Amino acid sequence: MLKVLSSIWALLLGIVLIMLGNGMHFTLIGLRGGIEGFSSPELAVVTSGYFVGFLSGAYLTPLLIGRVGHVRVFAALGSFMSASLIAFPLLAEPWAWTILRVLIGFCMSGIYVTAESWLNDTATNETRGKVLSAYMIAQTLGIIGAQGLLTLGDAATSVLFIGASILVSISFAPILLSVTSAPVTRATRPMRLRELFESSPLGTVGIFLLGSAPSAFFC
Repeated sequence: MLKVLSSIWALLLGIVLIMLGNGMHFTLIGLRGGIEGFSSPELAVVTSGYFVGFLSGAYLTPLLIGRVGHVRVFAALGSFMSASLIAFPLLAEPWAWTILRVLIGFCMSGIYVTAESWLNDTATNETRGKVLSAYMIAQTLGIIGAQGLLTLGDAATSVLFIGASILVSISFAPILLSVTSAPVTRATRPMRLRELFESSPLGTVGIFLLGSAPSAFFC
């Protein structure tokens, strides 16, 4: 297990940091939105923007990776996400928050695609289970830790948003400074939704329903 972790530690550390920032932002949206006087329908629209961006990010990120590679895509998306987090307290309007949530959703989706394709390339059939387990543990640690960090500041100020932005900003430093080689980009043919459904109807419907449950929970 240690041998496996030694080859992906930088990426896992980056994931922990970025999930700390993202986890803080998810909870902050509801807290600060209430303080700003946003109505329930307005907060629902703001929150839903994340998943609109998430869907588009899953489609476009492979194209970006094919053009500039995994490391540059990870760093660029992290930069945009960091800037968006700082902008929340500066633009306390529902329409502005919705746009920022779309952008953050796009960035997080792209980060997931980049990280998971990177891990998949690094793993072998013998180590894939261990690699993905470590990845999920890193995600969970970040989300859990984020809730504790929220107690260190006041949601009515900009402190927590700035803290989340800082965590995201430094999340790609371990990857950029490590000697771990990035995977070689390969041309892939995207599968249309109809093709996916024809290949696995039950799996397609099941994943759609599974994705709907946590999305509704987060909203």
